[in-house]
Order: sequence, then structure tokens, then C-alpha cells
Amino acid sequence: MSKTAKTQVIDENSRDYDLKDIENDPRITQTTKEFWITMVCYICFAALMIANLLLLSGSSATVLGFPLWIFLEILIIIGFVVMVIILATFVYQDMDITPDGKLHKKQDR
Repeated sequence: MSKTAKTQVIDENSRDYDLKDIENDPRITQTTKEFWITMVCYICFAALMIANLLLLSGSSATVLGFPLWIFLEILIIIGFVVMVIILATFVYQDMDITPDGKLHKKQDR
């Protein structure tokens, strides 16, 4: 027995439908993926900044005339600026926000 896909037309004003009947929009999938990647990166950034402040704020070591914890904060910030540039270049995708919009394919870089 083979199963055939049943297509159902959903009325715009009706609230009587099954969520499985709604076709998947690749833009929603992509934005969800981008959201989770961004949240993980931000949590890592916040954890590194807080850990640096808590663990090294009492240290009297200096690097290039800066206290060690300030020097490491600067390095963490520079690292995450680079990470944002890499994410925006290679992970995030351009898309139309119109109702019938589509994802734009990445151009060869």
C-alpha cells in the first residue's frame, strides 16, 4: 500500500486546520538556525567576559601596560567581532521578506 500525500487548501480566515498541513517555509528554517547560532555565540561571549572578570580581576599582572584582565577583555572583544564578521559572511543568508520571498543562494566568494 502506498500512501499518497493529501493536499488541503487552507482558508485564510479559518482557524480549523492541522499544523502539519502548513507547508514548510525554508526562510523560517534558516532564521531559526541563525537564531540558535547567534544565541550560542552570545552565551559563549558573555561566559568568557564574566569568567575573565571573576577570575582575573584581582590579578596584579600587566601586559603592555594594561592589567591582564583588561588586556584579555580586549582580546575577547576583538575575537568576537571577527566571529560576527565570519557569521555574517558565511552563515547568514539573504532573503526576501515578502510573502512569496525566497532565500538567495550564496555567491562564490
